[in-house]
Formats: sequence, structure tokens, C-alpha cells
Amino acid sequence: MHPYDHARSSARRYGGICQDYNPLHAWFDATKSILCRFTHRALRHHIEGAREAVAVFGDDILNSDGVKISTMSLGLQHLEEDAPRVVKASEWLVGFAAPDWLPATTPTAHELAAASVMRFGGAAQDFLPLHSWFLVTSRWASGTDHLLFRHHAFGVFEAEARFGAVLPLTGGTCVPTRVAAERHVQEVLGRVPPATEFLKRIAGQRWMLQATSARRLGLDSPIAPEVTEVAREHA
Repeated sequence: MHPYDHARSSARRYGGICQDYNPLHAWFDATKSILCRFTHRALRHHIEGAREAVAVFGDDILNSDGVKISTMSLGLQHLEEDAPRVVKASEWLVGFAAPDWLPATTPTAHELAAASVMRFGGAAQDFLPLHSWFLVTSRWASGTDHLLFRHHAFGVFEAEARFGAVLPLTGGTCVPTRVAAERHVQEVLGRVPPATEFLKRIAGQRWMLQATSARRLGLDSPIAPEVTEVAREHA
């Protein structure tokens, strides 16, 4: 479904208007900008992605009725509407044809932080959150296949959105987050590949294609109340 339809579904379920929820649902589906194929969902359409949404948007979203709605609940709603069940990130890796350039092992976050200090200055604690964010996906799947989720160009931009444009460093200087993030991926993979180099290797399965639709959710008839209200406000 389109993020707008997910947002309309949220408004019907939780109150408020669709605009209250559209940024969250657009975030889940932003990965389609990388690859206009269902496998783009591997990057965020899983329970771990819903937890990341909480980290990005906060625990709750305040709707137009003045009610706080759990971000996790909204994330799970999105996942339920795009697949027959809520899956773990590791389920996207079943049948994944790992490229031969994936490393057998990866440096630790502390090792990478030390390398960042050598290159950019500052202290290890300035870089640990960034490197830990990239490597937390090692808890999502065994081996190094987990690198699919963040170790690519899209992951670099995700890191910038997550940590801000610059990382303040001990001593009063700073480093562009994107530069530090690119260096992280280069240290792990030797280069910064596009996310499509991973996504095209995902083995398609039936559950990945079983999203619902606005019509099946009864959103298209009659016209959703929140749409009517928006139209009235702009009349």
C-alpha cells in the first residue's frame, strides 16, 4: 500500500487525520526510492525496523485529537498491512545469495571507533554510537549477511538522518556524519556499495508479495472522513 493509505488506516484506527501519521509510514516506504521492487522492504519492514522507527520518531506520535499514539503500534500496523504476518529481519535473508565480497568477519565497534579517532580526532566515545548503530544488525542474523541492512550507500544517509549532519568531537571540533559513516562502511566492506547490490540477491517468497490494499481495508468507499475534513479546511 501507499504510505497515504497506511496513514488513512491509522486515522481510522486511532483518530486524528492521515497527515498525523504520514511521515512515519513514508519513512517505512522510503526504501522504495532505492529499488522499485518488493525486496526494498527488507531494509525496514520487520520488527527490528519498527523498533528503529521508535528511535527515529519517539515513543509516541501526537495526533490532531491531542492523543498520543504508540509509535510501535503504528509500525506494527504498517507491517501487518504489507505482509500476512510481522516478520523478523532474518526472515528476509532466507535464501539470500550472499555476494563473494562479503567479509567473513567484521571489526568491532570499539576497533572502528579507535580507527575513527586516528583519522578524525576526538575520542572513542564520540564515534561509538555511530559504529554500534551500524553493527547492531549482527544481532538480527547470524554470519555477516546482516550487513545487508545498513552497510551500503542508503545506510550512510540513514546514519546522517539518525545522528544529524555532524558528529561533535571531544576538543570542540566535529566531523560530517556522512563522512564518518562512509569510512565505517569502507572499513568493513572495502567500499561503499549501493543497497541494490544486496537487495537484488534476496530470494522472493510468497509472503513478501501479500500486502493488503486500500480497497480491502474499506478505505476507498465512502471517502475517508479525514480527507473530507482536509478538503473542507482548504475550501
